[in-house]
Amino acid sequence: MVKARDTSASCALLTVLASAVGTARGTLLRQSRFKSCHPECSLTLSGSRERGSIVQNFIPRLEVATLQPPQTRLIPKLGGLPWGFPAAMWPSCRECSVPMALLAQLPHHHPALDFGDSRWVLHLFQCTTAGCSTWSYDEGCNAAFILPREALGQGLTRPPQVVSDRPVYVWVTGSMPVVHSMHGELWIAGWKEHEDAIPQHMSSAYFDPRAFGALPEEFQFPHNFRDPRTKAGGVPYWTANGPWGLPQIPSRPFDYLMQIDTFLSIPVPLPDPSVIGCDVYVHDANGRMERRPVPDAAKRENAPWSAMQEPDRDNEYCVEFANFGSDGTAYVFIDRQTTPPRAVFFWNR
Repeated sequence: MVKARDTSASCALLTVLASAVGTARGTLLRQSRFKSCHPECSLTLSGSRERGSIVQNFIPRLEVATLQPPQTRLIPKLGGLPWGFPAAMWPSCRECSVPMALLAQLPHHHPALDFGDSRWVLHLFQCTTAGCSTWSYDEGCNAAFILPREALGQGLTRPPQVVSDRPVYVWVTGSMPVVHSMHGELWIAGWKEHEDAIPQHMSSAYFDPRAFGALPEEFQFPHNFRDPRTKAGGVPYWTANGPWGLPQIPSRPFDYLMQIDTFLSIPVPLPDPSVIGCDVYVHDANGRMERRPVPDAAKRENAPWSAMQEPDRDNEYCVEFANFGSDGTAYVFIDRQTTPPRAVFFWNR
């Protein structure tokens, strides 16, 4: 639980907290300082730099939390438990009524994560019940909001007690799905500037489905469905479905902020299951896969959901930390024109 703080909350702070959990809805319209092939569509790039005519973005350097010392302060991270979060504000899923799990707690960090002011901290939550409509920002199964640092206490906050049974949607996988109480925890140790390889004049097309469909394939998917798929700034690296089949892309004054992939790359040798706290899967060059189960005594609640190593990648592995449709990517948008800023996120495959 959050420890009590010896401070007197002002009416202004209470107003900020109350407004922070509002839900934003969007329509297909874009804000821009660049021209599009459709005059009504435009875009503002968030958290990105220009080097000549090429957009720059930022790639996080991730560390698995179960391999680190205990957390002692507010840090940027994915999954796990939030630091100092007001327990009374913990969101619950509209569909299954179970408390959501933290997906990310990210303080302002210019230029990678620009929230407009260093006092703001972004919080993302998502239900872990398989089958709930977590893909959409307006179904009540995920939540995104920004709080001031002074609203946060000390220590890790546990979620509220579950008062109803979690539903089991067997139809999702055809078998009993694995139930996770929280998302795998990874810490962001830093950001590396990365060249987007997208010409500046093409930027607005990534927010306009018709213009995006007219781009050459090498520009539609410059990542070739490999890393980096988790990043901040630049333009969205869409999944195979592109910007179609989504809830409506948030409209102005929302800007693209960042995206988070289901699988996250860790640039160090693969640890033993008993050390990382989850099952490990090793693929060989012949297509065979070896499962190395974690002993029950070594399981960790905040461990990644699984860890995997591909052939010829002895000094790198990836972890699964959340469910975005098994292999999807979550996209976060921000509106900096309000106080506090508003945020929404959705995922697509």
